[in-house]
Amino acid sequence: MKQRLAIFDISDRLATRLAILMTLALAPLGAISIYSEYQSLRAQARSNDAMLIRRTIDAVAGQRGLLESAMLSAHRLTPLVLEQLDDSAACSDFLREFVSAADLFAFAGFVPRDGTMTCASQGEPVDFSNSERMQSSMANARSFFSFQPNGAITGRPVVVASRPVFVDGALLGYMSISVSQHTFALIAAELDQQSGLRATYLVNPAGETLTSADIPDAAERLPGRSELLSILAQRNGVFREVSEDGERRMFTLAELIPGQLYALGSWSTDQWPSGAVINFWRLSFPVLMWFASLAVVMFAVDYMVVRHLKRLNSQLRRFALGNRAEFQRLPERAPSELREIDSTFSKMALLIRRDEREREEALTEKTILLKEIHHRVKNNLQLIGSILNLQMRRLQDREARSILKGVQSRVRSLATIHRTLYEQDRISERYAASFFDSILQETLSIASTDSTDMQITKQFDAVDLPHHKIIPASLLFAEALTNALKYAMAPAGAQGTQLDIRLTSIDRVAELTVWNSVSDTCSEQMDNGLGQELMTAFALQIHGDIEIGPAQRDGVPGWQVRLRIAEQTPSQPAAVA
Repeated sequence: MKQRLAIFDISDRLATRLAILMTLALAPLGAISIYSEYQSLRAQARSNDAMLIRRTIDAVAGQRGLLESAMLSAHRLTPLVLEQLDDSAACSDFLREFVSAADLFAFAGFVPRDGTMTCASQGEPVDFSNSERMQSSMANARSFFSFQPNGAITGRPVVVASRPVFVDGALLGYMSISVSQHTFALIAAELDQQSGLRATYLVNPAGETLTSADIPDAAERLPGRSELLSILAQRNGVFREVSEDGERRMFTLAELIPGQLYALGSWSTDQWPSGAVINFWRLSFPVLMWFASLAVVMFAVDYMVVRHLKRLNSQLRRFALGNRAEFQRLPERAPSELREIDSTFSKMALLIRRDEREREEALTEKTILLKEIHHRVKNNLQLIGSILNLQMRRLQDREARSILKGVQSRVRSLATIHRTLYEQDRISERYAASFFDSILQETLSIASTDSTDMQITKQFDAVDLPHHKIIPASLLFAEALTNALKYAMAPAGAQGTQLDIRLTSIDRVAELTVWNSVSDTCSEQMDNGLGQELMTAFALQIHGDIEIGPAQRDGVPGWQVRLRIAEQTPSQPAAVA
């Protein structure tokens, strides 16, 4: 009987129980340590991959800029070439002067749909109607880059940037600009042997190598045809494949222009090995912690200490849950060390209660001051708008009045935003719909267009945008609305002008659309204006996707501005207004 009691005494000792609990408590720590080491290895691998991809992009920066410049030049030349298509000689002279002035391009020409190129910067008319590439391009109209080892006109290796030309939705042909390999070689970067980058290429989606950024004629460092197409299908990433010369290499892929241009880097696996070193010290840390904890428990824990600590813990728990009652002090028979802790906790509670009251008062004061700031900014902007209005009345020049009226509209849009911020009950709650609706009403009230004959359709859904994005988005909306009211016209056969405004949310992506009806000849006047430049700048500021151009609604011709921006995710912290 006494032996049985002794066994129970041993198992009932606090030190033994704490040792068992400590062992169980530290078991997750071991698992966390192993998992943390695994995540660290993955993070290191991702960091290495990101660094290699960044170096690959940097290596082709010059060649990429040259090809983007060629594609952009093809876009800007299109309307000028279309005006001169009827006169082949004048059109060729114009392209010849452009190529000579640019001093970057080897050739420029327009290939019509029938394949006979008569407008070219050099050479005689050429028939491309039997070219498989041209037939495929006409069947699937899109912008693309291609490599020609022997250019049909120049007779030199060139990279061709081709852009489809549409008139009234119908494919008219392709505007093409060529860049010679000699020009690429002039801007090629020297190979850095320490970087491990042996060759960098620009390739198109079909797997054609356009140019090499650092080592010419290095095709043997590319993967096989099927492997290359499989890599390009991934669009971005780091891959390990066997190159054409039989060496197992590491390839980095970065999509530079979606669906058109990729940067492909070929790396030596000897200089960039895979894997990372495992830190065994971090893995053994839980075991060492377990031994240290057991030693502390066996020599330092005492029942009387734990009992008083439980009482302190109970009072602290109530305090943490919001009970701000005074602490009950430990009895005099408690150890002096614990009574000192109890006294410290009591003083800490008093300080916390005092700090909470001060912070609540400070928060209330800051909220009032912030609202006052928005109110005063709104008043100042309205004052500026009134000054501009007085100045407009004194001007006789209609163009100057129109410019000042545009500035006044933008100032009033800013005033509307600050007024909405001031009128909200809680500054942290932001609803984009109220901003856009207020801007719509304000713009309609000062618009020069007679809105009584205009059919206005609007839809504002509840979306939640981050604070740093809502003001640029509102300014973009004001610009789009001003342009829509300025150029809105009744199409042929319609009774009046139409204006359609929508703010929707799909899969946590907010989509803002402004559409207005136009006549058949009005769409060109709305392109390349100051408003479009401002809208593009606002969209870039908030990392939004903007589309500006003609669009039809139920067969009615019109002009549309569409902006897509990501909403604030639930886990994203709200910015301070």
